[in-house]
Amino acid sequence: MPGTTQYEVLLDFTNDTHDCATVQLQRDYGRNTGAIVLLHPGESVTLVLDAGTVYKYALKTRSKVANVTARAWRDVRCTVSQLFPSGLSHPAQSPTASEPLRPVQGITVDHLWRDMRFCIWNDT
Repeated sequence: MPGTTQYEVLLDFTNDTHDCATVQLQRDYGRNTGAIVLLHPGESVTLVLDAGTVYKYALKTRSKVANVTARAWRDVRCTVSQLFPSGLSHPAQSPTASEPLRPVQGITVDHLWRDMRFCIWNDT
């Protein structure tokens, strides 16, 4: 039986907005774990992932949160603005299971919502 070769891919999140954004594991969202990346406008973070493995992240800018699933077989670049389309400004218009938002190959936005608990801006 031939063995499978595991390899790594790069996932690059770039903050192309005018506001700061955060990236963290979805399971840690809202917890004081210290495992959070703050991206200032223009900054990016590159994550090293095992190809084909499912990863879940929460990306936040102001009060808007995108729960995303990453499963990639090659390197992926995604901007923060691609996760928050301007036409989906209200959580009721969040992607559904029948039509998930896929801004780039390998990234799926599972849920868009607002979290006012940790927000210092008024962006209703």
